[in-house]
Amino acid sequence: MPPLEGSERAAAWAVRCRHQLLAAAYTALVLEGQTTEAEWAAVEDTARTVTRAGWWIDQRSSEPDELTELLGP
Repeated sequence: MPPLEGSERAAAWAVRCRHQLLAAAYTALVLEGQTTEAEWAAVEDTARTVTRAGWWIDQRSSEPDELTELLGP
Protein backbone atom coordinates (compact mmCIF):
# COMPACT_ATOMS: atom_id res chain seq x y z
CA MET A 1 0.00 0.00 0.00
CA PRO A 2 1.22 3.51 -0.72
CA PRO A 3 2.21 6.03 1.94
CA LEU A 4 -0.58 8.20 3.27
CA GLU A 5 -0.81 11.99 3.13
CA GLY A 6 -1.27 13.92 6.34
CA SER A 7 0.64 14.81 9.46
CA GLU A 8 3.11 12.23 10.72
CA ARG A 9 0.82 11.34 13.61
CA ALA A 10 -2.31 11.10 11.45
CA ALA A 11 -0.52 9.03 8.81
CA ALA A 12 0.72 6.54 11.40
CA TRP A 13 -2.78 6.19 12.86
CA ALA A 14 -4.34 5.91 9.41
CA VAL A 15 -1.95 3.12 8.40
CA ARG A 16 -3.24 1.10 11.35
CA CYS A 17 -6.86 1.95 10.50
CA ARG A 18 -6.34 0.99 6.86
CA HIS A 19 -4.70 -2.30 7.79
CA GLN A 20 -7.45 -3.21 10.26
CA LEU A 21 -10.25 -2.32 7.85
CA LEU A 22 -8.69 -4.14 4.89
CA ALA A 23 -7.94 -7.24 6.96
CA ALA A 24 -11.47 -7.32 8.38
CA ALA A 25 -12.98 -6.71 4.94
CA TYR A 26 -10.93 -9.55 3.44
CA THR A 27 -12.23 -11.89 6.11
CA ALA A 28 -15.84 -10.74 5.70
CA LEU A 29 -15.90 -10.56 1.91
CA VAL A 30 -13.54 -13.32 0.76
CA LEU A 31 -13.12 -15.86 3.54
CA GLU A 32 -16.69 -15.69 4.84
CA GLY A 33 -18.44 -14.13 1.84
CA GLN A 34 -18.85 -14.59 -1.88
CA THR A 35 -16.08 -12.28 -3.15
CA THR A 36 -13.46 -14.00 -5.29
CA GLU A 37 -9.72 -13.35 -5.03
CA ALA A 38 -9.87 -11.56 -8.40
CA GLU A 39 -12.66 -9.29 -7.17
CA TRP A 40 -10.69 -8.65 -3.97
CA ALA A 41 -7.65 -7.64 -6.04
CA ALA A 42 -9.82 -4.96 -7.67
CA VAL A 43 -10.93 -3.74 -4.22
CA GLU A 44 -7.28 -3.50 -3.14
CA ASP A 45 -6.39 -1.60 -6.31
CA THR A 46 -9.10 0.93 -5.53
CA ALA A 47 -8.01 1.17 -1.89
CA ARG A 48 -4.48 2.01 -3.07
CA THR A 49 -5.82 5.19 -4.69
CA VAL A 50 -7.04 6.55 -1.33
CA THR A 51 -3.95 8.21 0.08
CA ARG A 52 -5.54 10.77 2.40
CA ALA A 53 -4.93 9.70 5.99
CA GLY A 54 -8.10 11.40 7.18
CA TRP A 55 -10.28 9.21 4.97
CA TRP A 56 -8.97 6.01 6.55
CA ILE A 57 -9.31 7.47 10.04
CA ASP A 58 -12.91 8.48 9.28
CA GLN A 59 -13.72 4.94 8.14
CA ARG A 60 -12.14 3.21 11.16
CA SER A 61 -15.48 2.16 12.65
CA SER A 62 -17.13 1.18 9.37
CA GLU A 63 -18.43 -2.31 8.88
CA PRO A 64 -15.89 -4.39 6.92
CA ASP A 65 -18.46 -5.60 4.40
CA GLU A 66 -19.19 -1.96 3.47
CA LEU A 67 -15.66 -1.30 2.19
CA THR A 68 -16.48 -1.69 -1.51
CA GLU A 69 -19.38 0.75 -1.13
CA LEU A 70 -17.22 3.23 0.80
CA LEU A 71 -14.53 3.16 -1.86
CA GLY A 72 -17.16 4.03 -4.47
CA PRO A 73 -17.25 3.29 -8.17
